[in-house]
Amino acid sequence: MSSKHVDVIIIGAGLSGIGAACHLTKHTPAKSFAVLESRAAMGGTWDLFRYPGIRSDSDMHTLGYSFKPWKHEKAIATGQQFLIIFMKLPVNMVLSNTFTITIASSTFHGTVCPQPGQ
Repeated sequence: MSSKHVDVIIIGAGLSGIGAACHLTKHTPAKSFAVLESRAAMGGTWDLFRYPGIRSDSDMHTLGYSFKPWKHEKAIATGQQFLIIFMKLPVNMVLSNTFTITIASSTFHGTVCPQPGQ
């Protein structure tokens, strides 16, 4: 297996992982990143669980993305609405950096929380 250096590793292609990738692309374009996801689909919980009636337990005005504000009348999103959100995101840059892989363990070596722009 070949190795590739990246500046940031994001574990999971769910709501938070995709949001992190979008923010990295916008705010730190010089940083490289990889999104590691064990499944072949993005969307995390909202793609995995599709039973009738599934919905968020948090309002989307605070849970959603700042770069894609929630504009629906109801503050609580259904599972289907989450999937629609994912389909409309600018994920081209995320898809090219997403790898289907299962993480068994990890070890961190480096600095913690560098200042923005570093």
